[in-house]
Amino acid sequence: MSLAKVLAITFVLFLSAISWCADAPTITISVDATHAPRKIFHASLRIAASAGDLTLYYPKWIPGEHAPDGPVVDLAGLFFKANGQTLKWRRDLQDGFTIHVDVPEGVTEVEAELDFLSPAQFEGGFSAGSSATDKLAVISWNQVLLYPKGWTADVNYAASLKIPEGWKFGTPLPIASESGNDIHFKTASLTTLVDSPVITGEFLKVVPLAQDPLTEMDIAADSAAALDAPADVWGHYKSLVDQAQKLFGAHHYRDYHFLYTLSDHVAHFGLEHHESDDSRVDERALVDDASRKLSAGLLPHEYVHSWNGKYRRPYDLATSDYQQPMQDDLLWVYEGLTNYLGFVLTARSGLLTAEQDRDDLAVTAAQLDHLPGRKWRNLQDTADAAPQLYFAPQSWYYWRRSTDFYSEDTLNWLWVDVIIRQQSKGKKSIDDFCHLFHGAPSTGPALKTYTFDDIVNALNQVVP
Repeated sequence: MSLAKVLAITFVLFLSAISWCADAPTITISVDATHAPRKIFHASLRIAASAGDLTLYYPKWIPGEHAPDGPVVDLAGLFFKANGQTLKWRRDLQDGFTIHVDVPEGVTEVEAELDFLSPAQFEGGFSAGSSATDKLAVISWNQVLLYPKGWTADVNYAASLKIPEGWKFGTPLPIASESGNDIHFKTASLTTLVDSPVITGEFLKVVPLAQDPLTEMDIAADSAAALDAPADVWGHYKSLVDQAQKLFGAHHYRDYHFLYTLSDHVAHFGLEHHESDDSRVDERALVDDASRKLSAGLLPHEYVHSWNGKYRRPYDLATSDYQQPMQDDLLWVYEGLTNYLGFVLTARSGLLTAEQDRDDLAVTAAQLDHLPGRKWRNLQDTADAAPQLYFAPQSWYYWRRSTDFYSEDTLNWLWVDVIIRQQSKGKKSIDDFCHLFHGAPSTGPALKTYTFDDIVNALNQVVP
């Protein structure tokens, strides 16, 4: 092909890209969470449309969950209207997350109504698990929205939320205005919206941790007593923020919110977001010493993900929307390195003593020494099979194995840290790798992908 033809095609593609970006629609979404104690959330959307087939997606691959586990089974009450007329729709026969709406002539906008049915009885799992009680709720935007085919995750949403009377809330999503229990957010991309959950509850405490950038804990609990933690606990979390800044040498968020749910009636897990986390533990996890120690590593792990997983991310986990399959082969970095750095920060912040932290690592090593499944399933396969293993039963774990890239790769990255210290004769450590790979300059939310070779090259820059 001649250079002239290449330049001509490039120019056409450039103009198409400009047109594509300029025409990106803004979808209006209003969520009514006033019935959260009944475990039901209602959403209304207004979506630009034209005559013909309007194809809409319900998010399937949820970032950080590493599996196609979007809770489409809990999508109910689905209606579409335009110009006062109810429209016909049908689910795609090859993909249950895809909806086709028949749009008649003369229609420029479709109104969608839907309900999300949060589990009425306790269910585990990630964000699709139990997320509401009569005193609190966690709202994950991917559960209450649809988005049109043909646009990337950067399509814009003008979102609003109505919460129960008297409840407070916390979220990293920038707020445009508040009136009573109505919250209107600044227009945000679909990526930012899905990445910005909301925690709300009758008993909610805000604990400032740092000012530049603003960092805080937004803690919702099923009782006021659960929020009455000893004063030194808040000091340890302030130290966590300080130690993380020292570890990485920069940050990649405008502000950060630890969204912490204390309840015996919600699913317990941690899920990373760029400017927040969604972490859920038992109700007494802050006030009971033993329970507090058991969950001490959770927030350090999720906080590290703001750098390792959200800012620096494996190239094959950075998909253009939530329908594209994510490939989990580099979870040994995404989760394994995060888990190791979480251990490091847990001790450096004082959430556990250094001795307690080392004991935890020793327990991990001892358990792996007695895991017969390692004879047939290598560690890489636990990452490759993560979409299945995350939801495997506990029975036969020792022979089947599970998502062991967390625990075993924690020890592998400890080994990396030791090698760096040995080869540099104590002058360098994993901190130097973090500064190089995740650090300066500080930015707002940003994405910088990497490959296996990028990891190797960065490590070789620290010590040949």
